[in-house]
Amino acid sequence: MDKMLKESVASLFCHVIKLDNKDLDTERPLFCRFMRQDFPDMTVEEAKELLDKTMTQEYNIDTQIAIIANALHNEVYAKMSILKQLNHIIIKSNLEDDDYELFDRVKEAFKLS
Repeated sequence: MDKMLKESVASLFCHVIKLDNKDLDTERPLFCRFMRQDFPDMTVEEAKELLDKTMTQEYNIDTQIAIIANALHNEVYAKMSILKQLNHIIIKSNLEDDDYELFDRVKEAFKLS
C-alpha cells in the first residue's frame, strides 16, 4: 500500500505541475522535499525518479485522489499536510480556476470541507 500511496501522492503533485506547464527543473526540489516529508524513508534519488516516471505516465487523477483518501481515511494530519503541500505547489504559479477546482476536489474527497 505504501508504494501505491507514494505513486498516488506523486500523481497529485505532478498533475498540478502538468496543469500549469511548470518548469520541471524548478519544481523538482519542492517535489522531492514534499515527498520526503510525506514518506521519510524515501531518498532524494527515489523522489527524483518517481517525479520523472510520473510525469510521463497516464493516470486518472480522480482514482489517485480516491486512493489517497482511502489510505489516509483516519489520518487527518497527513491529509492536511498533503493539502498544504498541494496548495503551495498551486500558488507558486499563475493561479487558474482549474487549480482550485482540483484543490476543492481533493479537500472534498478527504472529507475536510
